Amino acid sequence: MTKYSECEILSGGARIVLSVWEISKPEAVIVFIPATMVHPLIYERLLCGFAERGFCVVGVHPVGHGKSPRDVKLYTLCDIAQNGRDAVSFALDKFNLPVIALGSSQGGIVAAALACADKRIAAVFAHNILLSELPDSIGITRFPKQLRHVYRLAQAAFKFFARLMPKLKLPLGFYLDRKRISRDLKLWESLESDPLCLTHYCLHFLASLFTTRFQGLTDASICCPVYVIADSGDMLFTADYTQKVFERLRAPYKEMVTFNFNDHMLMYSHPQAVCDLLAVKMREALLIA
Repeated sequence: MTKYSECEILSGGARIVLSVWEISKPEAVIVFIPATMVHPLIYERLLCGFAERGFCVVGVHPVGHGKSPRDVKLYTLCDIAQNGRDAVSFALDKFNLPVIALGSSQGGIVAAALACADKRIAAVFAHNILLSELPDSIGITRFPKQLRHVYRLAQAAFKFFARLMPKLKLPLGFYLDRKRISRDLKLWESLESDPLCLTHYCLHFLASLFTTRFQGLTDASICCPVYVIADSGDMLFTADYTQKVFERLRAPYKEMVTFNFNDHMLMYSHPQAVCDLLAVKMREALLIA
């Protein structure tokens, strides 16, 4: 039987909320970081699925997201990574079990960052991964692909305007093509009617998303197994881009786990299939670690 609870912790000087799915006699605990502008509760079927398969789960409501207070107006990708590290500390203190970091989309980027920043993690499962220094990263956005030829200049411009107008509110559609995320109108209606989902990011955060470099991903700083989760038909994080990042990733063990649903919202739309395969891979990772 799964017990659900919520708690509030301090992380980087701000208050954040954690959603906890707890079972008796778990094998490990999963720390889950959600995607852009959303929160763990939209993935309830996925996270309950992991609980049914023998894992406790700690879902992170990042600073300013979900049920976390809106006290902090300006935050960065590094702040969300710190939320992940503090959630790992919570999980270790509460359960005293191996911790697996799992993230989807933007959360996958954060989970990958945790692989090189937190030696306490037993394994990382990153659904989507990004190297901000790679010019092809511009292809994830709706900005002209030709900008890859002046990529460093584009990054510098992003930082410049973020300093001038840090609180400028920009909707998701400003930098991502919604149709490449999902063409499911019911999904968008559900997210847009959810009062816990955000409707915009400040330019200050977006600048950090596209310019923060997690150097440890490519310099052998990682000490744990890393599994990169992809969908062969993902139109946002394409197979070609993901393969380029995967090849540059340095870890003691790395593996690509590929699904074929043609769906960027893989973890939201296909929770049972994801849980079935990843639960097996997670047990394998614990043996490797």
